[in-house]
Amino acid sequence: MTNLKPILVIATMFLAVVMLWQVASITGFLTNETIPANVTIGNVAPTVATITCGSSNVVTPIACTNVTVNCWAVINDNNGANDIASVKGELYNGTAGCTSEDQDACYYSSNCTVFAAVNGTSRNYTCSFTFRHFAYNDLNWTGRMNVTDASASAASNTITPVQVQNLSAIDVVETYTYFGSIALGATSAEQTVTTTNCGNYVMSVNVSGTNLPCDSQGTITVGQIKYNLTAAQPYANSTALTASSVDTNLNVARGTTDALSQGSTYWLLQAPTTGVKGLCAGNMTFYAIRG
Repeated sequence: MTNLKPILVIATMFLAVVMLWQVASITGFLTNETIPANVTIGNVAPTVATITCGSSNVVTPIACTNVTVNCWAVINDNNGANDIASVKGELYNGTAGCTSEDQDACYYSSNCTVFAAVNGTSRNYTCSFTFRHFAYNDLNWTGRMNVTDASASAASNTITPVQVQNLSAIDVVETYTYFGSIALGATSAEQTVTTTNCGNYVMSVNVSGTNLPCDSQGTITVGQIKYNLTAAQPYANSTALTASSVDTNLNVARGTTDALSQGSTYWLLQAPTTGVKGLCAGNMTFYAIRG
């Protein structure tokens, strides 16, 4: 007689598996199932590394011209470089900082730009400033960069001192001085020479001149040209031009805005009573000196 016990055991196990599968199908239990897994990572504030401004933290202004000054630094955000929302820059004289530009002691950049990517969490940012020739010339300048991330966390760093170098410079507005056509022994009409302060402190002006050889006859000596700091003064009360550089004591203020800071001198020429004729030409030279 055949032993039916093993067959019954196998049949029983098969029925159990089938019933378990049916129960799982009915109740929603499966042999594998995917469920969401979540975690929240907190925000970390960004950081600003060492700042450099200009050439090794030295700014060299240009006479009567604007110059672009860059400040740059590596900005890091451990949440990722794309979390950096904005970078702003300041270059200011004194200790107060600034949030708007005044051309004289405060320069502000509201939109610093990426100069280069460093890695996944860091970028090199550059803040550019249009620096005026008349800005303060001293060691009291500070560069600052301010960063904000997407979660409004902020950080900043500063570099001080930033040196703005001295600038002695003038611009003579007139390209030449013509005293007109005058008779022997006569005094010319007054001519005005306007000098613009193109530097970054109070500027005085030295002057010198040459004799004026005439193309037909003789020479007018340099001392026949005279100047005054006040308009409409008599020839006798004015100062004779010399071949050596002499301080006129014309103090032209340092500019504080894009409006030009200027000063004027007033010039006369008296012709000799004899010995000269024709076009007489020489030179007048103006020198910038610190007032």
